[in-house]
Amino acid sequence: MKRGKVKQILALTLTVALLGALAGGCAGKNDESGQPDAKEAETMGEAQASGENGEAVSEKDLYMIDVMPNSPAQDSSLDTAVGRELAERFGIGFHYIEYNGDMQEKQAAMLAGGDYNEIQCMEKTAISDQYIKAGVLLDLDDYKDLLPDFYERFKDIIPYWRLLSRDGGLHLWQAPVPNDYLSTMSHYNIAVRTDVLEYYGWPNLVTASDWIEFLKKAVKDFPETYDGTPTVGLTLPGAESYGMNLLAAPNEEGDTYAVDIGGVNWVYNLKTEQFEDAWHTAERKECLKFFHDLYQEGVLDPEMFTDTIDMTVEKMSNGSAIAVWYVKWNSKDANQKLAAAGHPEMSYIEQPFQLDSQEGQKFVAAALYTYPHNQWGVTDKCKDPEKFFQLLNWCCTEEGQLLLQNGIEGVHYEMQNGERVPTEFYGEMIRDVALLGSEGLPGGPGSELYPLKLFPYCVTTSEDGRPYNLGLEQEYADKFALSDREKEAFQGLGWNSSQQWWMDHGKLVDVTIVSSCELDRTSDLGKIEEKLNEVYQKYAGQIVIADDFEKAFADMMAEYEKLDYQSVIDARNTLLKENKEELAEAMK
Repeated sequence: MKRGKVKQILALTLTVALLGALAGGCAGKNDESGQPDAKEAETMGEAQASGENGEAVSEKDLYMIDVMPNSPAQDSSLDTAVGRELAERFGIGFHYIEYNGDMQEKQAAMLAGGDYNEIQCMEKTAISDQYIKAGVLLDLDDYKDLLPDFYERFKDIIPYWRLLSRDGGLHLWQAPVPNDYLSTMSHYNIAVRTDVLEYYGWPNLVTASDWIEFLKKAVKDFPETYDGTPTVGLTLPGAESYGMNLLAAPNEEGDTYAVDIGGVNWVYNLKTEQFEDAWHTAERKECLKFFHDLYQEGVLDPEMFTDTIDMTVEKMSNGSAIAVWYVKWNSKDANQKLAAAGHPEMSYIEQPFQLDSQEGQKFVAAALYTYPHNQWGVTDKCKDPEKFFQLLNWCCTEEGQLLLQNGIEGVHYEMQNGERVPTEFYGEMIRDVALLGSEGLPGGPGSELYPLKLFPYCVTTSEDGRPYNLGLEQEYADKFALSDREKEAFQGLGWNSSQQWWMDHGKLVDVTIVSSCELDRTSDLGKIEEKLNEVYQKYAGQIVIADDFEKAFADMMAEYEKLDYQSVIDARNTLLKENKEELAEAMK
């Protein structure tokens, strides 16, 4: 499934917007419980920004660096508690430049115009290749003496990064890798109203057929929401740039194709360990057939083709959507609005989905060792690389990783019987998106909302045997993230946690370098791939609403097969073979 550029797509995780706290030191009076109250929490940042003499750290005292991450939530790192802490410790701050267009096109244009940043974000390997070939990225090997913890922390991952640098040097890093927690993996499922589930006795819904029959009954038994608005069975934000791509996603819910390792036109077969053309697989056709059948039954929202994400969220916020495809992370805000309106019983929870042909199969997710969607390098414009590398190296220490992912002892976690335990204030932040952002915390591994995601961090186990991010422990995830109604719903389903189905039916697989086998979008093959995508975008909606599904699908394939799709697949497999050989040599 091709990832969108907006923050809603890349922040896809099973932990419902939970990553460990990330923040800077604090000064302030605690209440008797030892935890800061809300008033003190708001003012902590001011104290954290104070230097040794008690004077506030300001931009004029700092080395300020412009960076352009995807969809920054703040204007400056000094707007966050962790940013102020890093500014105090290292004298460095970051200005976040917002850009809402095609990020890869912008990054290519920045390079062409010579106006790239000191610390440059590069989305996908095709863009990093351009920066490396242009010779504008510093080789980290030249600064190795300043980066001992960086090289030690990522010693097993650096061979992958070095391979992506193409010239034997080390010009980039990525985050979040390695990532070997199943609970952090993206997947394409359904958020559904809990009152409807309860009405039907908490059914076990998984397959496409399960969902079609359930939604057919639901739109009849629940024709209106509490304010009289007519309901729809299933909706999604089809007007977004990624909207039609969502119709092609469910092929990744079985044991043949790992979730998020694929695009609109290509997939990676875990059994053959080869790339395949997506539209010549039975699963991809079955994806469109599911949405076509929903439409024919009158339960697919006809407005989904023109709905933006805001419109979709509005339908969740008043409960007029009985179920919502894919954008389940908006459930939190919607549930809060439903509760404020006096209807917490309508809260949404996430439920699994598989195609009928995938019934009984394992849900497979890829353990991440490369993450080309979020990669960074230091350019020849960097005014003080030594100063920046000191900060980068510290972030790779155990202390740095705990700060990046778990926050401050005494504020975000405390030690009890020798173990880290999240505080109630940590729970407040998880429940309050605004407070979460002001603390500088990520919303999930790889999250586009992560203010300081330019620093490498690993979603693995810390030296104390627990994840750096305590939010990955399901006990805490459910304790802090779930409302009473949501907890009641999972109990009604007979689940021990909100993620029980995926934990019981999921598994991780090692796909090594697969996720970084990207073709250059500006190459001849890249242009063919873009044309293949255009064919799908042209026909997807028509296929869903067609009276004759088989004819509509055949019409798309007839135009699709006029293009040399096989050359694209062959090129990916050639690149995969070469990368695997080079990686094996580097690992010796």
